[in-house]
Amino acid sequence: MSEIKRNLRRVVKITPTIATDDNDDNHVAFNWTEIPNACSEKGVATMLQSVAILDADDSGAPLELIFAVGQTDGSAPSGAQKLGHSSASVDITAAEAQAVQICGNVQMTLTEGDLNTAQVITTTNIGLVMQPHVTSDSLYVAGVWRGDPSTTAAADSLDIYLGFED
Repeated sequence: MSEIKRNLRRVVKITPTIATDDNDDNHVAFNWTEIPNACSEKGVATMLQSVAILDADDSGAPLELIFAVGQTDGSAPSGAQKLGHSSASVDITAAEAQAVQICGNVQMTLTEGDLNTAQVITTTNIGLVMQPHVTSDSLYVAGVWRGDPSTTAAADSLDIYLGFED
C-alpha cells in the first residue's frame, strides 16, 4: 500500500486588530488582515490544512474566518471593501465581496481548549485550496463572531496560526 505524504510547508502567525468594545453575534471581529507568505511563490496555489487560535481574552464565542485574494492587483482590500465596522453587523455588498475575491471560509467552533482565562480553538484537515494574485504570495483573512463574545480587553488578544501545505 502506498503512503500519501504531505509536506506542511508553512505555519504563518497573524495577530489581527479586534474591536475592544461590546460585540454581538454576526458582528465583525476583525477586518482584512494580510497573511504574508501564505503561498510558497507568487501566484501559486496553497492548501490551508489547519487553524489554531489563542484567544487570550477568553472571548468565548465561535468565530468564522473569511479568506480573500485581495483587490484585482493583489493588494489588500480597502475602503468599502471591508466586511463592515468592527463591533457592528457584517455590511459588505455582493460587488465588494467579488472585488476582493472572497475565496473561502472556515468555521472555528468552541469544543475544547478552555484555559479558564483564555481559549484555544483548533480546526484541522481543512483542505481549502486558495490561490493568490499572480503578483503576490499573500492572502487576506477577516473574522466574524458567530456567537455573543465577552468584551475584549486588548485589541491584540487573538493569535491565529495558519498551517499551509503545497
